[in-house]
Amino acid sequence: MFMFVGITLAFVFIILAMIIGGGLGAFIDVPSFLIVIGGTAAATIAKFPPKDVGKGFKTAMLASKGRKDISDLNQLVDTTEELLKKTRKEGLISIEGQSSGNDFYDDGLAYMLAAPDAKALERYLSDQIQNVINQAQRGKAVLDALADAAPAFGMIGTVIGLILMLGNLDDPSTIGPSLAVALLTTLYGAIVANAAFIPMAEKISSWQAVTVHEREMIAICLMYIKNGESPMIMREAVKPYLTHDFYKLPEV
Repeated sequence: MFMFVGITLAFVFIILAMIIGGGLGAFIDVPSFLIVIGGTAAATIAKFPPKDVGKGFKTAMLASKGRKDISDLNQLVDTTEELLKKTRKEGLISIEGQSSGNDFYDDGLAYMLAAPDAKALERYLSDQIQNVINQAQRGKAVLDALADAAPAFGMIGTVIGLILMLGNLDDPSTIGPSLAVALLTTLYGAIVANAAFIPMAEKISSWQAVTVHEREMIAICLMYIKNGESPMIMREAVKPYLTHDFYKLPEV
């Protein structure tokens, strides 16, 4: 949510500055736009399959969304303690159908009841965490490629514009349009890279950090339930995960 607000505000302020500085028309040039946007898109598709490019943007959108399920780690630890006490008295089957309000936690609970042993549960949880890491790293790689390509094609456009200008110095009517291409391609590349692609890539990194942190703690909680450990020992094991407010995911 805030990612798109920030990106939108960045473009709004830039456009307002252009308008106030002398009019938006002076900053619009179709050849410059084609060089930067078309070149950036083509170079990125050359590096990644088109579906991966689409998934990169989907991952950025996922990272920008607020949370509708419970992401309060302290609350999840309290839930784990209650479930541990119940299972130690009545067995694992007694928590069938229980809900914590956290999607990953609840999916883990369901799998835990079906898992033949603790190792199977551990493999499942580890795979789910690794899936998040893989998704985030792939999405960030796509956005990083876009962020790198946009300024590069801006510079290519600048060189093209300068060549056109220098090759036609005897015709003053061509100097203005050529110089516009030379300058505006650099501007376009810098804008889309710094106002859009770089923030989106960093948002994915932040999402990966907080999501993996949360899921690692949940995995520990579920393993303690599966093994029927003491609630006090469980709380000591997850204590390091509760000491950083930075890792608390935003809620809608």
